Amino acid sequence: MSPWMRSIRKVLTQPSFIVAVILLATSAITLNAAVGFLRLHFKKLPVPLAVKSFKEALPAKFGDHWVQISKDQPLDPQVEEVLGTPQYVFRDYADTRVLASDQIDQLKNASPGEYNQLLSQHESRHPEAFIRMGLTYYTGMVDTVAHVPERCYVADGFDVSEYTDIERTLGNYPDGSPRKLKIRFLSFDDQTGTQRVSRNVGYVFHVDGVYDCDSLGVRAKLQNLLEPYGYYAKVELMTQAPAYKSQDSAARDDSINAMSDFMTAALPDIEKCLPDWKAIHSKGR
Repeated sequence: MSPWMRSIRKVLTQPSFIVAVILLATSAITLNAAVGFLRLHFKKLPVPLAVKSFKEALPAKFGDHWVQISKDQPLDPQVEEVLGTPQYVFRDYADTRVLASDQIDQLKNASPGEYNQLLSQHESRHPEAFIRMGLTYYTGMVDTVAHVPERCYVADGFDVSEYTDIERTLGNYPDGSPRKLKIRFLSFDDQTGTQRVSRNVGYVFHVDGVYDCDSLGVRAKLQNLLEPYGYYAKVELMTQAPAYKSQDSAARDDSINAMSDFMTAALPDIEKCLPDWKAIHSKGR
């Protein structure tokens, strides 16, 4: 027998080694038994949307006044990979109380280059009349919350000049109860020296049947080991404002009010796309 084999045999016959192996095996068996008995879930099961896709299900008009002016386009495959989900929609909406019907038609029918130019012109005069909406959906994750504006905009060369959570009542749920929730609102100013337009951003998550504007709150809900399923959707809105208005409190108020008005109109349609959490939750019990 080689010296190496003798050394291995000696280790395997040591009482301390045998005790350690027994303890590890017992711990593994006990842990598995406890996980099974308590029905703990370290990995979430995916929850499909109630519809095939946001793009197909969401209307081109929210409420009486917010009309889609952009065309739905698929993302570049590499961008979609970074986004981390195939369930998304990015759209621009205009307020018909501010823009005339012929102006809206002109935007709808414009080529991509013409569209961006026209939109910039209108936004410079009425930034609160245009909402750029991003809606994304994630499921089957444990605690990852992807792409919050605080990280993405700063990485793109913007700096946060305003940061606040705003509590609003945005219409009613189907049962008639008020839809009270908090929206996280941020203002971003360009720090690259290229004089890019300042941006106001508001967002909220819908996670496991409830609203939350804090990514840490979303993670805490997804980390519930007693819940086998998990999902969250992020509704992110953006309005642009000329640089000279970036520190204007009245302009920020206009943006917040526009986002609140838009969400009041849009959330009922968005909620119809989301899973029936009560049914999903009952299924997991």
